[in-house]
Amino acid sequence: MSINTVTGFSPTSIAVGLLLEALAAGDIYDQVTLPGLPSAIHVPERDAVIAATTAPAPLFGGELEAIATEQHLDVILLRIGDLEDGPARIAVDFALGSLPCAVWAECGFSLYQDANGTWLVPAGFGPAVSVSWEGFNLEIVPPYADLIERADGIARAARSLTRFLQPVEA
Repeated sequence: MSINTVTGFSPTSIAVGLLLEALAAGDIYDQVTLPGLPSAIHVPERDAVIAATTAPAPLFGGELEAIATEQHLDVILLRIGDLEDGPARIAVDFALGSLPCAVWAECGFSLYQDANGTWLVPAGFGPAVSVSWEGFNLEIVPPYADLIERADGIARAARSLTRFLQPVEA
């Protein structure tokens, strides 16, 4: 028996992959360089740009709204926390620029998963963002009924990330 770690995967690339999967994005996407962001993936059919970093807030956060306004894109920045103390915390800063109204920007949301899909959720209650084949959509009602359900969904998303980083036995 040997233990192998899949090469080429990093916490940031897997986190971006989780969002691409939720978006039902099945193409090969170009990396783009936008001023003030780490390298990002452009998903043109969903009017979105997704970047990921291990840098703490507020690094890179100041440019999201400007890029979203200028490019009319949803700009998502995933912040991947330390993996050494258990499941990763995935914080999300974003600016939704494809909305028919003004850009909506938020910081410090969390990646959430449940049986119905993937979401970006606030610290408590309030508007959330669903992630689906339709793109990133602002939803007035969050996908959870209470904060315990919210914590479970955030933990589920963190486990999705860490399970791909586990060595495999062959």
